[in-house]
Amino acid sequence: MRSWLRRASTLTLVLLAVSAAHAGKLKGVYSGSGGITQEVHRVVLIEFAEDGTAILQQNWTGKDPQTWHAHWTQKGKQVTLTFEPVKDSPPLAPLALDIKHGSLVPSTWDSAALGVLGPPALAPFSGKNAQRHSVAGCVALNTYNPVGDCLQWDSRTPPK
Repeated sequence: MRSWLRRASTLTLVLLAVSAAHAGKLKGVYSGSGGITQEVHRVVLIEFAEDGTAILQQNWTGKDPQTWHAHWTQKGKQVTLTFEPVKDSPPLAPLALDIKHGSLVPSTWDSAALGVLGPPALAPFSGKNAQRHSVAGCVALNTYNPVGDCLQWDSRTPPK
């Protein structure tokens, strides 16, 4: 009986160590899509940078993409995005995501901006998906290749 208890305790410690190590491996780009019908279907992309900046882009079917800048923090298996204020818009409530099996699962969100059902579960975009230093200068993510360079604001190019 003691041998079984010792093995169970060892297995528990190993699983806790693995999950703690896994919690620290936040990738750079996560994506997910979903919606009950085509009218409410969207793709959500989040890019996390080393300096604590993040950019979230939501692409609804048939609508212009929505992009928000945020700062992220991680405590254990929870990642929280605190959004930067946008001129002439109400502030967004923070988005909390739980790390489950390598994916990010939303737990709390601003339903007015991110939908009543919330964003979909977000998986890492690709295998080697390292965080870049900063995404503060990004105005949008490169939706054709999110791990590539983001679109940056350029004073020489007038906005469309």
